[in-house]
Amino acid sequence: MNPIRCCIACKSRKNKSELTRIVINEDGKPIIDREQKINSRGIYICKDKKCIENIKKAIKKKKLKLKINIDEDSLLKLLEELGEEIWEN
Repeated sequence: MNPIRCCIACKSRKNKSELTRIVINEDGKPIIDREQKINSRGIYICKDKKCIENIKKAIKKKKLKLKINIDEDSLLKLLEELGEEIWEN
């Protein structure tokens, strides 16, 4: 049985493999954990343009509440890249 995780945008619960995982690297910057094996606390986001846009709006309005300390400007840039990647597929 696959572990279940929750998207930080829409709060839907899905299999871990269905979500994109973002973790903090040693420099304190967010990165995409494509293998989902980096030993660090992370956040999960649906592979959906709508969820990505909702998180970007929350960051811009300073309304994003997370249990991990993350640089919001770096997260915003990473989400831009992730959104472009999703549109390409």
